[in-house]
Amino acid sequence: MFYFWNVRIKEAYHQLQQSIQPLYDNREASNIADLVMEYITGWNRSRRIIHHDELLSEAQLERYSNCREELLHGRPTQYVLGHAWFCDMRFQVDEHVLIPRPETEELVMEVKKMYADIAVDVSHTLKLIDIGTGSGCIAIALKKYFPNWDVWALDKSDGALTIAKNNAILLDTEIHFVGSDILKEAKSDHLPAFDIIISNPPYIPIEDKPDMDDRVLDHEPHAALFVTDQDPLQFYKAIIVFSDHHLLRGGMLFFETHELYAQAVADLMEENGFENISVKKDFQEKERMVMGRKPGASL
Repeated sequence: MFYFWNVRIKEAYHQLQQSIQPLYDNREASNIADLVMEYITGWNRSRRIIHHDELLSEAQLERYSNCREELLHGRPTQYVLGHAWFCDMRFQVDEHVLIPRPETEELVMEVKKMYADIAVDVSHTLKLIDIGTGSGCIAIALKKYFPNWDVWALDKSDGALTIAKNNAILLDTEIHFVGSDILKEAKSDHLPAFDIIISNPPYIPIEDKPDMDDRVLDHEPHAALFVTDQDPLQFYKAIIVFSDHHLLRGGMLFFETHELYAQAVADLMEENGFENISVKKDFQEKERMVMGRKPGASL
């Protein structure tokens, strides 16, 4: 157990920053130390600077010690703190769900941009489903942006659905959650038809493991990360089959993809009759988003 006695806020911050620097670069270590100090004190950075000589309480010291030990053992910061930020919203996370990424925010922004100026048809409530919802970040963010939409979220993991449901409550959003494995139930008829299908499915080949950060490999759920090297597009194929049965004419399909497979996903959509297919680059100039429209006039 790691203890401090009569520790001031500024001392705790610098000691934490220095202790984790072997694991992170200087800037990231500083950011993480800031996040931990905000978590244990409840004060933002400005207030902590003003009160930098304030002593931490015994309870705060215990939380500080626990956070430090977990970080030194390689547990990702978001899991240590129990939350992650996505689209300026705070989401509960743990090892049952992936930590939301900025690239996925960009996928949400593509949907938001496309539908922001579309006139609302009061006779038709637009329906969206997020397949492989994890923490629920995609579904909940889009429900926040479009409160009149009927938003559904599907995942096969009970642990993930528990986290996603908690996030929906915490962020005051009404989402229809469904427990289902898209690989086994792609043709399922117990769900309605949708105007939008969106997914950030598993897409990392097993062969990529040696190049990945140990914090990801040791803590984030592998079922949400990896696909077999033999069929890295297996989830995209299943979701496209699902769209045959559940995407309305004129509806949109949005995917996040591996940068090496974006064009292959686009080709797969074209082979299955989708129109207006586009491949978009993320902020790192990597091809990571693919979208297309199902032929026909919308209902």
